[in-house]
Amino acid sequence: MAVEIREPDPTSYDALVELRMARSPRLRRAQAEWNFVHADEMEVFAVRAAYVDGVLAGWGNTLRGPWFPPGFAIVNVTVSREHERRGVGGALYRALVTTLPPSVEMLGVGVEDDDPASLEVALAHGYEVVQHGIDSELPLVDLPEPELAPGVTVEDATSLQFPDEDEVEEMLVDSQTNPEAAEGFVSRLADYRRMTAKAEQPIAALARVDGAPAAIIIGEISEGVLGIAYTGVGKRFRGRNLAFTLKQYGHRLAAEAGATLCHTMNEESNAGIRHVNAKLGYVVTGGVYRTRGRRELVT
Repeated sequence: MAVEIREPDPTSYDALVELRMARSPRLRRAQAEWNFVHADEMEVFAVRAAYVDGVLAGWGNTLRGPWFPPGFAIVNVTVSREHERRGVGGALYRALVTTLPPSVEMLGVGVEDDDPASLEVALAHGYEVVQHGIDSELPLVDLPEPELAPGVTVEDATSLQFPDEDEVEEMLVDSQTNPEAAEGFVSRLADYRRMTAKAEQPIAALARVDGAPAAIIIGEISEGVLGIAYTGVGKRFRGRNLAFTLKQYGHRLAAEAGATLCHTMNEESNAGIRHVNAKLGYVVTGGVYRTRGRRELVT
């Protein structure tokens, strides 16, 4: 079986997304096409597709965002069911890795947690599981009015423009004590502005305590679903139920804008935000294993 690897024609975009969704039925289209929509925001982005007898058999991409830790990039590979275990995935993976600059030394691969065969392949290549992202969802119906503690105010911050931007930025960075940030993934207002600029409907909210920026939530609505990208509370403002209150407010903002469902992903070990989600009524729907491997050991 001859496998041809090449950069796909841009007109094949839909076929690539549809294959990704066929392999991962839990994905919505907005999730499956996210990398393409935001490609020009990435420092590194390349796509390759595999063809067998001229028919699409798989595809993949590399990406590195400006908020990634130094020397790190992600590699995504999707192979059709009928071409699994036939060398297509390996050929794609090798071709994709060659597109990465020499400065990239650490690679990341995500594997759906209901796909043990793909996880086995990743582990066999030398990758190790470092995180388990948990997907959870909440229907945006019968939403309660947030109860604000004394001194707490909440505001629609969808524009991500603030009169006290430096203070908001400082709080945003300070709030990032999640496992992803510990690995080096630290986002700033500029990163979220770039991402939400192409959103169908961005959503953001800010909580203040006695006027000071204290907590923030950022996301976007697509296909009627609010996807929460980040929820954070500044360290000195913790213990005041701000994440719970702000998510309640964000849910209402999204519902008013037409969203009927909210989706979020949080690392399994991030007990704080997962406890908040459980109190709000979120239900776990799946998850993704995040694996890592040093480039020289996994190629």
